[in-house]
Amino acid sequence: MTSSGHYARLRLAARYSRPHSASVLARPALDPGTAGALERAPAGANAGAAPLHLFGLLLATGGWFGINEAHAADPLRDVQLAEVDALRGKVADQVHLAAFDLIDELVYGWTNEPLFESPTPVVLAGVTVPVGLGTGLEAQLEDHLVSVLTQNPTTNVQLVHCPACTAVVVHSGPEATLISRGIDDPAVLAELGAATGKNALFIDIEAEGTWLVLRARVTRLTPDLPIVWSHTIATSSSVPSLLREPDALKSAAEARQEYLDALRGRGRVFIPARLAIRSYKGPGDGGGVPPPPFLWLESGVELSPTDSRAWTSSLLVGYTFIPQAYQGLLGHVRIDRLVTGRTRSLTHPDLYAFFGGSVITVWGPATASFQDEILNADQLLAAAAGDGPRTSFGALQVGVDLRVGNRIGISSFLETIPDLANSQNLGDYVRVFGVGFQSLGTEVTFWF
Repeated sequence: MTSSGHYARLRLAARYSRPHSASVLARPALDPGTAGALERAPAGANAGAAPLHLFGLLLATGGWFGINEAHAADPLRDVQLAEVDALRGKVADQVHLAAFDLIDELVYGWTNEPLFESPTPVVLAGVTVPVGLGTGLEAQLEDHLVSVLTQNPTTNVQLVHCPACTAVVVHSGPEATLISRGIDDPAVLAELGAATGKNALFIDIEAEGTWLVLRARVTRLTPDLPIVWSHTIATSSSVPSLLREPDALKSAAEARQEYLDALRGRGRVFIPARLAIRSYKGPGDGGGVPPPPFLWLESGVELSPTDSRAWTSSLLVGYTFIPQAYQGLLGHVRIDRLVTGRTRSLTHPDLYAFFGGSVITVWGPATASFQDEILNADQLLAAAAGDGPRTSFGALQVGVDLRVGNRIGISSFLETIPDLANSQNLGDYVRVFGVGFQSLGTEVTFWF
């Protein structure tokens, strides 16, 4: 045949011409909840604009405008045509997504309750969609069904190719000539059933008021085509479709619970482990000797008042040690504010701005520079010969922290040391409103 529409009509004619066609086309019973919803659908349809009703209206309206295209060009009519075409496209997109969602729901049910106890070959006999949505949608649904079933082998449904089922069979007799597919021919089915005993899957998607209904049935490839399994799924056209991953099908309840677990499952208390390095600016020409960089290992607790983690506060203690150079202890308090949104993202990095304060005590030969006077050679030799001086001071810091999934983050900060603002051994990286920042730091943090 040259047209899929002609072929579909011949197929239906062949199917209805057989005595047992009623059993083949019998609709499976609706689930109690779905049946009640379908019975209520006509009453609810008057409450608002139903996309499926609107889709039919748009088809008729589009035809009316097409009839009048022969008249003189009218700017207003052109605008109306453009609006109608855009609206028709939106409605068609919603219907297509709903049809894909019904296929996903069908396969998801098979993953929980497999049709067969072991992998079983099944022929995809056909997928039908409402008239007006185009044969392209049928091909897309077939491709989607094959993709989802392939990535979910636990359904035990193995789609197989059956050339004899899809081949066009012609029977010519004195009364009429019958053209049909092999799957509609009793003689072919008898041969298939005796040889392989395969099963066939039929999927029909229909529009009933504001509902899109999927009817699926599995039949035995024998002349009687006995139904071995059937199911009906319905969805309202006003319900947003679930865009599921083919290899990780989930129900709406499971998807919501997964989101809530990711958002709140770890609670509001975190344990950060942080590796930080602080470097100190030298005074320039004619000045003293600046301290060496200090490497700190910090840990403590981080709290958030809300699940959105827009605000966090942390209290950490740290320790540093370089043999024959310095040792030190640190206490650190910080407040972070999310600046890239109102709540932390599950898929994108989050940027925080923070303000904090530290109390630091260090000792050892390399800590002699933490004083106001210029460090000279005699002081360096004296510090190297003994344990070195012990110095304690406070510091204030501001910076930014880039986090990924609240699992890992990298931050940078500037730190000012008020007690050493006039030190001859330290300079300023930058001055803001008369405040000099003598220390520049970088951190890598892991949260547990």
